[in-house]
Amino acid sequence: MDAFVSVYVDMGARADDVRAAVDALPLPSGVVEAKVYGEAVTDTFGCRMAVDLTGTFDEKVDGLTIARGYAAELSAVLGVPAFAFYDLLRRDYPAS
Repeated sequence: MDAFVSVYVDMGARADDVRAAVDALPLPSGVVEAKVYGEAVTDTFGCRMAVDLTGTFDEKVDGLTIARGYAAELSAVLGVPAFAFYDLLRRDYPAS
């Protein structure tokens, strides 16, 4: 398993709900494991939980598509936003 992408879940979601959703969702093609990290004390762009998707997919070619698709499915199940980590890094936030 050389490839991985991360999906971050809005802090409005409960860790148990995220774990249950990840257990229920089918893994995308080429992904062999989805692991939830939900022990963060601080947030990353409004998210406290991450789901790492690891597998044999071509990270450069398919990684972003896999992460965005999984984020959309996870968001639909949880009712809160979920994001491909790449998209969080690319967001432009106005200075406050």
